[in-house]
Amino acid sequence: MIWNTIPNEERLHLWKKLRDDIKDLALADQMNEVAKFCSKMPFGSRTLDYYTPTDWPTPWEILFSSSFCTSSISLLMYHSLTLLHTPPKVELYLVEDDDGVYLLPIIDNQFVLNYELGTVNNYSEIQTEFKVLQKYTKEQIKNIT
Repeated sequence: MIWNTIPNEERLHLWKKLRDDIKDLALADQMNEVAKFCSKMPFGSRTLDYYTPTDWPTPWEILFSSSFCTSSISLLMYHSLTLLHTPPKVELYLVEDDDGVYLLPIIDNQFVLNYELGTVNNYSEIQTEFKVLQKYTKEQIKNIT
Protein backbone atom coordinates (compact mmCIF):
# COMPACT_ATOMS: atom_id res chain seq x y z
CA MET A 1 0.00 0.00 0.00
CA ILE A 2 1.36 3.40 -0.92
CA TRP A 3 -0.03 5.70 1.76
CA ASN A 4 0.51 8.97 -0.04
CA THR A 5 -1.23 7.84 -3.25
CA ILE A 6 -4.49 6.39 -1.91
CA PRO A 7 -7.47 8.73 -1.48
CA ASN A 8 -7.89 10.58 1.81
CA GLU A 9 -11.13 8.81 2.66
CA GLU A 10 -9.54 5.42 2.04
CA ARG A 11 -6.78 6.15 4.59
CA LEU A 12 -9.47 6.98 7.16
CA HIS A 13 -11.40 3.81 6.29
CA LEU A 14 -8.28 1.65 6.66
CA TRP A 15 -7.53 3.11 10.08
CA LYS A 16 -11.11 2.46 11.26
CA LYS A 17 -10.85 -1.11 9.98
CA LEU A 18 -7.61 -1.58 11.90
CA ARG A 19 -9.24 -0.40 15.12
CA ASP A 20 -12.23 -2.69 14.55
CA ASP A 21 -9.96 -5.64 13.75
CA ILE A 22 -7.80 -5.29 16.87
CA LYS A 23 -10.39 -4.34 19.49
CA ASP A 24 -10.79 -7.90 20.83
CA LEU A 25 -7.16 -9.00 20.53
CA ALA A 26 -4.65 -9.39 23.34
CA LEU A 27 -2.46 -6.34 23.95
CA ALA A 28 0.63 -7.91 22.34
CA ASP A 29 -1.35 -8.58 19.16
CA GLN A 30 -2.89 -5.09 19.21
CA MET A 31 0.55 -3.49 19.43
CA ASN A 32 1.95 -5.72 16.69
CA GLU A 33 -0.93 -4.90 14.35
CA VAL A 34 -0.62 -1.15 14.99
CA ALA A 35 3.15 -1.33 14.40
CA LYS A 36 2.63 -3.27 11.17
CA PHE A 37 -0.14 -0.93 9.99
CA CYS A 38 2.04 2.17 10.40
CA SER A 39 5.31 0.66 9.22
CA LYS A 40 4.77 1.51 5.56
CA MET A 41 3.72 5.13 6.10
CA PRO A 42 6.13 7.55 4.46
CA PHE A 43 7.63 10.07 6.82
CA GLY A 44 9.31 13.34 6.12
CA SER A 45 9.92 16.63 7.84
CA ARG A 46 8.38 17.31 11.22
CA THR A 47 4.68 18.18 11.05
CA LEU A 48 3.93 19.07 14.66
CA ASP A 49 5.37 21.15 17.49
CA TYR A 50 6.58 18.78 20.20
CA TYR A 51 5.94 21.22 23.00
CA THR A 52 2.27 22.06 22.40
CA PRO A 53 0.32 18.80 22.70
CA THR A 54 -2.99 20.66 22.83
CA ASP A 55 -2.30 21.80 19.25
CA TRP A 56 -1.32 18.40 17.87
CA PRO A 57 -3.44 17.16 14.97
CA THR A 58 -6.09 14.54 15.53
CA PRO A 59 -5.50 11.12 14.00
CA TRP A 60 -8.13 11.91 11.37
CA GLU A 61 -6.26 15.08 10.40
CA ILE A 62 -2.95 13.20 10.20
CA LEU A 63 -4.45 10.58 7.90
CA PHE A 64 -6.61 12.88 5.81
CA SER A 65 -3.82 15.34 5.08
CA SER A 66 -1.03 12.72 4.86
CA SER A 67 1.01 14.73 7.33
CA PHE A 68 3.35 11.87 8.19
CA CYS A 69 6.51 12.36 10.21
CA THR A 70 8.04 10.13 12.87
CA SER A 71 6.22 12.03 15.61
CA SER A 72 2.82 12.21 13.90
CA ILE A 73 2.98 8.47 13.21
CA SER A 74 3.77 7.92 16.91
CA LEU A 75 0.77 10.11 17.75
CA LEU A 76 -1.41 8.05 15.40
CA MET A 77 -0.21 4.87 17.14
CA TYR A 78 -0.98 6.45 20.51
CA HIS A 79 -4.56 7.23 19.46
CA SER A 80 -5.00 3.82 17.83
CA LEU A 81 -4.46 2.24 21.24
CA THR A 82 -6.15 4.82 23.46
CA LEU A 83 -9.37 4.69 21.44
CA LEU A 84 -9.83 0.98 22.22
CA HIS A 85 -12.65 -0.01 24.60
CA THR A 86 -10.12 -1.07 27.23
CA PRO A 87 -7.03 0.95 26.41
CA PRO A 88 -3.66 0.17 27.91
CA LYS A 89 -1.70 2.89 29.68
CA VAL A 90 -0.04 4.79 26.84
CA GLU A 91 2.21 7.80 27.18
CA LEU A 92 4.11 9.73 24.56
CA TYR A 93 7.76 10.35 25.33
CA LEU A 94 9.69 13.09 23.60
CA VAL A 95 13.11 11.56 23.05
CA GLU A 96 16.42 12.50 21.50
CA ASP A 97 19.02 10.25 19.92
CA ASP A 98 21.47 10.33 17.03
CA ASP A 99 18.51 10.55 14.60
CA GLY A 100 17.07 13.69 16.24
CA VAL A 101 14.14 14.58 18.47
CA TYR A 102 10.80 12.78 18.10
CA LEU A 103 7.84 11.25 19.95
CA LEU A 104 7.59 7.59 20.92
CA PRO A 105 4.53 5.81 22.37
CA ILE A 106 5.37 3.85 25.53
CA ILE A 107 2.80 1.24 26.55
CA ASP A 108 2.41 0.11 30.18
CA ASN A 109 5.98 1.31 30.85
CA GLN A 110 7.14 -1.87 29.09
CA PHE A 111 6.79 -1.56 25.33
CA VAL A 112 7.81 0.97 22.69
CA LEU A 113 6.29 1.49 19.26
CA ASN A 114 7.85 3.31 16.31
CA TYR A 115 11.46 3.03 17.50
CA GLU A 116 12.04 0.40 14.82
CA LEU A 117 9.54 0.28 11.96
CA GLY A 118 7.00 -2.51 12.30
CA THR A 119 8.44 -3.69 15.62
CA VAL A 120 7.31 -3.66 19.24
CA ASN A 121 10.41 -3.10 21.35
CA ASN A 122 10.90 -3.91 25.02
CA TYR A 123 11.46 -0.56 26.75
CA SER A 124 14.01 -1.94 29.22
CA GLU A 125 16.17 -3.19 26.34
CA ILE A 126 16.36 0.11 24.42
CA GLN A 127 15.94 2.84 27.03
CA THR A 128 19.68 3.61 27.03
CA GLU A 129 19.55 4.26 23.26
CA PHE A 130 17.84 7.64 23.70
CA LYS A 131 17.42 10.44 26.20
CA VAL A 132 13.88 11.17 27.44
CA LEU A 133 13.29 14.92 27.22
CA GLN A 134 9.64 14.95 28.32
CA LYS A 135 6.73 12.62 29.04
CA TYR A 136 3.21 13.44 27.89
CA THR A 137 0.30 11.78 29.66
CA LYS A 138 -3.27 11.42 28.48
CA GLU A 139 -4.25 14.50 30.45
CA GLN A 140 -1.73 16.67 28.57
CA ILE A 141 -2.73 15.57 25.08
CA LYS A 142 -5.72 17.05 23.30
CA ASN A 143 -8.79 14.95 24.08
CA ILE A 144 -10.38 13.69 20.88
CA THR A 145 -13.25 11.63 22.26
